Amino acid sequence: MSRNIFITATRPNEGKTAITLGLTAAFVKKGKRIGFIKPVGQADLDAGNKRSIDEDTLLIERACRVHCNIEDMNPVTLKPGFPETFSGALARQGLVDRVRKAYDRVAEDKEFVVIEGTGHAAVGSAWGVSNCDMARLLNAKVLLVSSGGVGQPIDDILLNKKYFEAAGVGLVGVVINKVFPHETEKVDKVARKILEENGVQLLGAIPYEKDLYTPTVLQILEDLRGDLLNGESALNTRIGHVMIGAMTPHNAMDKFSGSTLLITPGDREDMILAALSMTLVDQKNRFSLAGLVLTGDLYPRKNILEIIRRTTVPVMVVKSDSYTTASRVQNLVVKISPWDAQKINYIVDLVGKYVNVDEILKRLEVVEGGVGKKVKSGERKGE
Repeated sequence: MSRNIFITATRPNEGKTAITLGLTAAFVKKGKRIGFIKPVGQADLDAGNKRSIDEDTLLIERACRVHCNIEDMNPVTLKPGFPETFSGALARQGLVDRVRKAYDRVAEDKEFVVIEGTGHAAVGSAWGVSNCDMARLLNAKVLLVSSGGVGQPIDDILLNKKYFEAAGVGLVGVVINKVFPHETEKVDKVARKILEENGVQLLGAIPYEKDLYTPTVLQILEDLRGDLLNGESALNTRIGHVMIGAMTPHNAMDKFSGSTLLITPGDREDMILAALSMTLVDQKNRFSLAGLVLTGDLYPRKNILEIIRRTTVPVMVVKSDSYTTASRVQNLVVKISPWDAQKINYIVDLVGKYVNVDEILKRLEVVEGGVGKKVKSGERKGE
């Protein structure tokens, strides 16, 4: 039986990458010789040689100092036209062979391999690259990540468990992420009991930390593809509150609070000046202007731009209208940047504190009748 660990989630945006980051760092800290692979990822970053890699792969390589070839760590990236490209059996087999060969190189001389999935158990089934397929191919046990709570998360966990087990893939256990303070006791007592009755070990419950899921102005700029006019030095400011400047400046100033991103049409000079002046006159520090997003592809006039440039406030111009822009900001999925050292360190500490890393390592090695042995990717239990 394999000692590899396959980390995946029950739904999108459950914190799978954060848990993968924290656990990989913890394994390295304990002196384990590990490899890392994300078999199927998104084509986020240009790796040269006409290859793209998933940003999560770069994150793990940089943050955890996992010494593997970066292209082997992410052998397949999804691009436009992916379903059609791999619709045939021959093409699918070629994809699987690519993953297996990359895995073999990553696993060489390693104690075990950390494998990051791409969604719930069945994602990618139509093309033979689902999480279930990949876990079975790479002889890994699965660690499921779900969001906080007792009802729906447990249903999701047990559904995924059934799917994996039907394919002969076992579970290491589950980590429940984003647990709100009022849910902590229920998760620890009720959820743990229900899961154990169904043969699932709860290996960690991580509290919800708002700062981990609030974007920076830089992430907004990149997502909206804005034209930055000012404030490059303050782009790492975190956004605590989003506000649309569609009211009179007098009413808006009463509602300014916290670290605010103000979204307003580029020709609303009254609103722009009100927000900038409020940052200067607010003596009690109840308000700070995290950034200005000027919508409608409308640029401020020269004299207004001169005032803006006397500040360090990030100001960008976008083509979309205010409502569309605000909707995109509110729906933005905050990813962990490979260059955000503060957030990376915070996540590593959080996982180390709330997840039972020693128990995970123990459960990876224990097999019926003894200790697990390392197997190659082509082997199967009983061969």
